[in-house]
Formats: sequence, structure tokens, C-alpha cells
Amino acid sequence: MPFGAAWVCIFGRAVYPGMSIQYVIRFGIRGDYDLDDLILYDEHLTFLHPVNPVYSRRGCEMNTDELMQIALDLAGFDAIPDDSAIYVPGVNIRRVLFGLDIGTAELLMARQLGYDAVIAHHPVGVMHRAWRVFERHVDFLTGAGAPEDAARAAVAPKLETLRIDGIARNYEQVPLAARRLGLPFMNVHCPLDELGRRKMQAVVDDLLLKNPDATLGDVAAALAALPAARRAATQVCILLGEEATPAGRVVVAHGALTNGGYHVARAYFEHGIATLIYIHISPGDLARLRAHEEGRLIVTGHLMGDAVGIAPYIAALRARGLDVDVLSDVLAESAWGAD
Repeated sequence: MPFGAAWVCIFGRAVYPGMSIQYVIRFGIRGDYDLDDLILYDEHLTFLHPVNPVYSRRGCEMNTDELMQIALDLAGFDAIPDDSAIYVPGVNIRRVLFGLDIGTAELLMARQLGYDAVIAHHPVGVMHRAWRVFERHVDFLTGAGAPEDAARAAVAPKLETLRIDGIARNYEQVPLAARRLGLPFMNVHCPLDELGRRKMQAVVDDLLLKNPDATLGDVAAALAALPAARRAATQVCILLGEEATPAGRVVVAHGALTNGGYHVARAYFEHGIATLIYIHISPGDLARLRAHEEGRLIVTGHLMGDAVGIAPYIAALRARGLDVDVLSDVLAESAWGAD
């Protein structure tokens, strides 16, 4: 389909032959071309919009591979885990919007506000395979002293639930929206959760080293003193046990896609762990654990728990000169990259 004197794009603005515009072809290749050049690519063209006049992509600083690699390096990962992905590659990225959950509405907002890329924390396009990350609970359990066969048996029920649930999910909706908008898009989940797990475990270990007789109240207070907790509207909660109950051995079980639920918690309690820390748990799993009257459970709250690992990543991106805005007042020290 040949272009006429003008082509009206999705935002109602006309572009003319010779005007520099952004384009995206189906294979995710990006660049700045004149409209006359784009006629040659007509069969592949999927979206047109004018170059942002303030933040042109020419001369900017990073690409999506580099954004992902920073997260992997922070966590010490050799490969992208199955709950993280680059859905729409991009280059010359300066302005980034980061959000805990990203859908089509947030993508449209990011495009209208002139962001160069969007990063989600939670996976949106990989839930058909993200369940594999839940197997990290096996490593956590064996590292805490549980036999491998017991660890695998504890992980198996929820692992299968997550696998079956992933089959039913629409894994292409949001990534395809980003592709049609011509907006680089990715999510980083496990690497950042692993950062948070290490930080929270280090806080607990330091407390117990200084005070081996620390109580659940002491552990909760130590976690509540973290900057992310001070920003959160929710509180660190003791859901099994009392404030004066000795904490004993404590494990932070985080960074394996989602909480381990009932079976994983029981496995910890049965193999020498007195206190377990999740960032959240379902009411049903909590009720089952309470029925056994065994073990102690502390929950940090979802946003607070995720923020502990997300904030260092945001800081690392900003330290490299990127302008990163965050759709949250909890996830980072400042929601705005540059005021």
C-alpha cells in the first residue's frame, strides 16, 4: 500500500514524506528513517509515530540486552531465568518506565509520555514456562537441611498447579501490544527477587548473630526497619507464633516465582527450620498451617518484599545515567528519575 502525501498515525498526527519518524517492523528491528525510505519496507510496517522531540533515540545510552544484563550481574545469574524476558528489543534507551505490574494501559501511557522502554517486574508473557522457576524452592530446602527427596515432594503439588495454570494464561496479549506500539518492553523477576531474598536473609542472620535468643518480634522489627518497609502501607506480620516466641533458625523463602505455600512451609518446619519468612501467602495455605500448630511464619507484605530487590536495580540503572521513573511510591527511594 503506497503512502500518499501524508499518513495519519494512531495518535492523529500526520507525518509527511521526508519527515524523520520511528518505525517498527514485525521482527522487532528499530531505527530512525525518512518516510521515503519506509516505502521500501511497506510490507513489514506495523506502526508509525513521530520521533519524540525531546528524547530522540539517536545518541542515547543503552539497549534492552544491557538492561537485562545489569539485573543478571547484580544477582550473579549466568542466564535469563524462565520468569523473565525481553519481549520487544530496543536500542538507544534513555527514559525508562518501571512498574511492578504492566498491562496495555501502562504501555499506552508510556508511549504517550515519551518513554523509550518499559520494564515490568512481574512476568506477563512467559507464564507458560515461568513455573520452572518454582523449582528453586528445592535448592532452598536442601540448603536448609532437608533431604532432596523430601524437598522435591514438598515442591511437587504447587509446581504442578503452576504448570497447569500457565497453560491457560494468555501469554501474548501484553507483549504483542508493546510490539504494535513499537515500545521496547521486558520484565525482570527472579534476579531481583533473589537480590531481595539475600538482603532480607542477611538482615535476619545479622540479628541472630548478635542475639541468638531473638524473638519473632525482633525479627519482624529488623525487617520493618528496612527502607522499603518504611515506605510501604502494609506492616510486617507475624502470622504463626507470638512476638515473644523465640525465632530459632530462620529462612527467607523468596525468589522462586512465588511463595512455597503449605507443603514447602511444612517441609521447612519438619526439617529443623523454626521460622519461615514469605512475602505473602494465600489464606487457604495459612489456615492449613495454623491447623497443625507447628512452626512460625512471618510475612513481609508483597510490595515491601519485592521492593527490597527492586530498589538496587533501579539505583543501578540510574547510576548508569538512565532516567528511570517508577510506577510506585514503595519500590524505589524516589519514584522519579529526574525531577
